[in-house]
Amino acid sequence: MITLKDKVVGSYYGMALGDAMGRSAKSLKPETIQQLFGSMDGFKDVIPYIGKGVKQFKMKGLYGSQTQSALVISDSLLKNKKVDPKIISHLLLKMSANGPEHYFGTFRQPGKSFFQSVTDLTEDPPRTPEHNMADATFLSMGIPTGLLHRERPEVGIHLNIAIGLMMSRNLCEITGLALTGYIASRLLKFEPEKNNDSFEQTELILRDVEMFCQKIENQLKKTAPNLWKTTPESEHGMLEKTIKNLREQWNIDFDELLSWVCENASDQYQTKITSPAQGYVLTLLPLCLIIVLRKYCGFDSALTNVLNMGKEADKTGVLVGTWAGAIYGWNEIPETWRSGLVNGKEIRIRGEGLFSRSFPKEAKDIYEMELGLTSKEFETGKKYFQKPKKFTRPTPRPMLSWEDEDTKESNIPEKSDAVNWRKFEKDKSRNKKNRRKNLKNNAETSE
Repeated sequence: MITLKDKVVGSYYGMALGDAMGRSAKSLKPETIQQLFGSMDGFKDVIPYIGKGVKQFKMKGLYGSQTQSALVISDSLLKNKKVDPKIISHLLLKMSANGPEHYFGTFRQPGKSFFQSVTDLTEDPPRTPEHNMADATFLSMGIPTGLLHRERPEVGIHLNIAIGLMMSRNLCEITGLALTGYIASRLLKFEPEKNNDSFEQTELILRDVEMFCQKIENQLKKTAPNLWKTTPESEHGMLEKTIKNLREQWNIDFDELLSWVCENASDQYQTKITSPAQGYVLTLLPLCLIIVLRKYCGFDSALTNVLNMGKEADKTGVLVGTWAGAIYGWNEIPETWRSGLVNGKEIRIRGEGLFSRSFPKEAKDIYEMELGLTSKEFETGKKYFQKPKKFTRPTPRPMLSWEDEDTKESNIPEKSDAVNWRKFEKDKSRNKKNRRKNLKNNAETSE
């Protein structure tokens, strides 16, 4: 029998594990993953493939900014028993400074939205940036609250909305963050032995998730009325509609269901989306629910198959790792995967802390811990980091005979500006021809 502690620890550990495995496949196409790695059935070393499909170095078995941001939330919650925006902001800013070259402080490969949101916390008062499309950057930050308040999901709503409002002003992003935590808590009650691809248990979960979306948005109306009023009406209830339609489409062919995920997100975002593993809330949440609840049984099968889809593999790895861990528990995670996770001991004791609702006394300081890990990754892979190109301004050239005397050097574009340089060259040729033509006409007139 799987115990609740086993599930909570498995969920939190699965989050970091999915992130660490997914970093190797991030931004890759499924065909590239198959060519390089065969299958994402373990931790993959990217060193042999840097420049041959993989662009950035990542240490084998080490998680990235998705898990790091969740660690900030879990440590803050366990130490302070509440969400204190000042404490969380201070810790995020501390971790975003004094890291090695090529890193955002101690954070490892964060997305643009995360960088922007944390940077803007330095303003007084902090300014939360606008994100036009919900890009699923902050979903992992809702997981610790969901696991900690697993028996009181309404408390989790309040806390996760507060976290979401710190990082974003996008309604769908904030709703998705709170929903990610709720799904983790809801799946702790899932009984895998009854999951023989039957719809009964799954339908109940999807209905609960759908109703929880309503609760989140109703609370958002009260907590952030200005955000609600300024959000276009077409964006109200986007995630709720998606979950509802997913439930209604659930029994169609698997590939057709994945195509529907892309079509639904394309319609609601008004942009072309071609893969369900692209980094949006309306793609990643339904995709990972499909993988965990319908297609595959077992932790390893679920995680491997979603990572084989590539694209935002670190984010899909976090979601599937969290939710599959909540269903199957710690003991169902393969031993080679558990032992291969860098810093796995610290992840596990924090998972145990979320279960017991107390900060582990033996846990390391998060800043010192992450600075050490990021520095280690830098030292291991520094020869693979691309050196920044030095900008050198060209030496001013003398004025040519065909140029007008009032031509200024500042008007001449640099060759690196391809579009304006081509226009400049064309204008130069045209001026030359006109000058010669005028000289010829003047000569004929004088004769």
